[in-house]
Amino acid sequence: MGFLAALLYALLMAALPLLEVVYSGRPPGTLILLYWFETVLLLITGTIRIVVHRRATGKTGHYAPTTLVSKPDAGADEVVRGLGDDNTYLRHFVTLTAIFTVAHGLFVLVLVFLFDVGGPVSPGDAGLALAWAAGIQVAWLLYDLPHIAQWTFVRLGEFCGNASIRVLVTQLGLIFGIPMVGVTSSAWGMVGTFVALRALADACIAGLQGMMKRRDLPPGLKAFLAKRGKQTPDQIEAEFDALKDRGREVEVLLERPIGEVRATPGA
Repeated sequence: MGFLAALLYALLMAALPLLEVVYSGRPPGTLILLYWFETVLLLITGTIRIVVHRRATGKTGHYAPTTLVSKPDAGADEVVRGLGDDNTYLRHFVTLTAIFTVAHGLFVLVLVFLFDVGGPVSPGDAGLALAWAAGIQVAWLLYDLPHIAQWTFVRLGEFCGNASIRVLVTQLGLIFGIPMVGVTSSAWGMVGTFVALRALADACIAGLQGMMKRRDLPPGLKAFLAKRGKQTPDQIEAEFDALKDRGREVEVLLERPIGEVRATPGA
């Protein structure tokens, strides 16, 4: 997701709903439901994107176990040996995301409707939150669908990774938000926690993606890692370059058609 798209998404899914709730006087629990609805819909629309992309491109990334690809020391040969079936990537995304999303849903429903945190939330408020989240996610999906056949697997992975981070943000929002309700004596403590964590997650994503595209490590970070690891800055730089080289090899592999990879001797 580019900068402008990310900014627009943040406005639609965070800023505007927050302003609407404040202006209209709706209970803050409406926003807590909205953020959970977002994760449910990201799971559904992410699954659709994965299936459409796999059928349109047949890229090897769909057959590669995410746990193997994410290993820093995994090379292309190791990934080839670990290739699975055409639903390998999909299973990992759905399984991990669904488990946490269902658990969060039970927690949110208990908090909002049983313990009345941020309420009372009426069925109309809940329906509006669901309709808004669904409208944004469906519109985003319809915009992406005509272009998914041209997506690289890396771009698909970025979308799914961001969806998983949203689930993590929900997890952390619940963990740290509940104490903030006690500290502030208001459900706005939890809502503020969610908003702050979303902004922090977006900033970290942009920063990490930018760092991985750099030719060299930032000098300050290189010096810190060298001191911490009792190595020279040149050794740290060499390790970073080797890591990027292995990552590029795996990235190239994931973009190749699976039929081509399977047909390679030794695969």
